[in-house]
Amino acid sequence: MAVQPGAVYRRLYAGANHRLRSFAGGRFADRCRPVSIMFLLTELCNARCVHCDIWKNKGKEDSPSASQWSKVLDDLRSWLGPVSIVFTGGEALLKPYSTELAAHASSRGFCLEFLTHGYWKDQKRIEQLALAKPAQVTISTDGVGDVHSKIRGREDFFEQTSRTIETLVRMRSENRSLRYRILLKTVIMEQNVAHLAEIARFANREGMAIFFQPIEQNYNTAQDPTWFLNSPTWPRDTAAAVRAVQELVALKRSGLHIDNTEEHFEAMIRYFLDPAGLQLVTQSHVAQQRRPLCAALTMLQFQSNGDVTICAHRPPVGNIKETPIRPIWDRRTRYWEEGCCLAGGAPGSLIQPAADSLSVIPAQAETPIGQRRI
Repeated sequence: MAVQPGAVYRRLYAGANHRLRSFAGGRFADRCRPVSIMFLLTELCNARCVHCDIWKNKGKEDSPSASQWSKVLDDLRSWLGPVSIVFTGGEALLKPYSTELAAHASSRGFCLEFLTHGYWKDQKRIEQLALAKPAQVTISTDGVGDVHSKIRGREDFFEQTSRTIETLVRMRSENRSLRYRILLKTVIMEQNVAHLAEIARFANREGMAIFFQPIEQNYNTAQDPTWFLNSPTWPRDTAAAVRAVQELVALKRSGLHIDNTEEHFEAMIRYFLDPAGLQLVTQSHVAQQRRPLCAALTMLQFQSNGDVTICAHRPPVGNIKETPIRPIWDRRTRYWEEGCCLAGGAPGSLIQPAADSLSVIPAQAETPIGQRRI
């Protein structure tokens, strides 16, 4: 399969900006451009997930208009080129113009990932999404059958999510111009830790893969450094959680379509062993890096009200309804020079020495685990 010029550009772009963060001792760090670019089109949701409180938001949002979002996309394309971007929420498809905006992003050459929970009884919405030609559709899938439905808070959630998956598969097979990849995303938590291998096998289909991430504090709640002590979603049996992740490593080595690297899984195990010490780097999605660097160097997130954030733990640095994105970026606070939330570590870490000394990933897989395609 021929390598597309856009893919080559994105790889070089990301590589150059990641290296710029620490090149020459970080002397040129302020010249970094955004690499992780995410649009939260809405912070409303029609699910009732046990691990997220966004669905509790009510009322009308003061969101940018479709034309304002389109202008941001045009500005980004002129400034950065055909980079990777993500549309998410809340549930992004609740925005009436979300598929129109996705089509505009695709037409401008962006590599667009579109996240949805897939709970749509009217599959026309999913068909519209498919026709918008995203590069990837990511579907939240936290289990098979009742496990998923209970986590997502509706009795028929797995049924509707499965219909969405099948609609996307059908649309892609009927229209050769649709080349999107389907990625299932699973949050590992108490409610599904015993069922991870099952969902990994469920995702093992042509043109489909799965990505696992560890449970974090419920979204849309006040920051609590000890949230895991009383959370019903935190795995109560740490050893069982470690074994479950190690089984995923074995499944990946046996050929299942699991997107995580072994470095991701190793960082995940260390997090389950030491949540106090590793929650900040986990929330910043840099836990797998040997030397985590300030997220504000390359992170760009647009909130549903137009606010621009460069760190999950710091206030907005501007709003696109008031100022174009490039000057917002150029004038952003330089947290990497002073004030980075990663710099001080986590004083609440209790068992980090033990976690550091533990061999969390076996050197080689044990008896190969059979694959099941569906």
